Amino acid sequence: MNIIKLGGSIVTEKDSYRRINIRLLRKLCDVLSSNDEKKILIHGAGSFGHILALKHGLEKPGPLAEKEGAISKVMSDVLALDSAVIEELNRKGVRAVSIPPHAIYGGNKPDFKIVKILLRKGFVPVLYGDILISGDRYRIISGDEIALDLSRQFRPDSVVFVTDVDGLYDRDPKTNKSAKFIPILSSKEINVIDTGKDATGSMAGKMERIKKMVLYTNRVVILNGYRPDRLQNFLNGIKTRSTVIR
Repeated sequence: MNIIKLGGSIVTEKDSYRRINIRLLRKLCDVLSSNDEKKILIHGAGSFGHILALKHGLEKPGPLAEKEGAISKVMSDVLALDSAVIEELNRKGVRAVSIPPHAIYGGNKPDFKIVKILLRKGFVPVLYGDILISGDRYRIISGDEIALDLSRQFRPDSVVFVTDVDGLYDRDPKTNKSAKFIPILSSKEINVIDTGKDATGSMAGKMERIKKMVLYTNRVVILNGYRPDRLQNFLNGIKTRSTVIR
């Protein structure tokens, strides 16, 4: 069984509010439909979550007071994105079922009973970046955090991050042309300098979660979703350009 996370920068046009990258999403759904292995899918919120969350200062946990309107709008937006993702998956023959994180993280502790049932019955559970409400407070939960929690519970063969880069580099490849690609490494070798953040945290935070993830899975794989053939190759057991962390 694999856990596959489609990044928000892959399923949406991240700088354009509520715009889905529909052509790429459909190609990735084609790939996912061609593989019958058990899987859990997660997708990021992208432009359906980050833009308004940052605008209204929701990136840090806090009290609900006076932010209820912004919170409900963001939750509505990410649910709309999830519905679109589910629709495309179903159109390709994937028996995908949405599981809103806010419905299973009671008191911030997840109850994955429904995920287990769906997997047992042959469905593909789909979760996504969301906002959790507990008592009088809220906090954003990222797809990466959900992936870690699912890894602890289900001990998957692999956790796959479908991103907008080929994998890990020794520096940011988007700003440094001399960045060197890293095809394989151990979690102990991960050393990330925090250079920025979005509504769900920094790259350093992502890598810290990945370092924990490898305790519960055989490998964590990072590959480029703009090349759907690489996800296809991975699922078919064919060596492809990616970073593998063990």
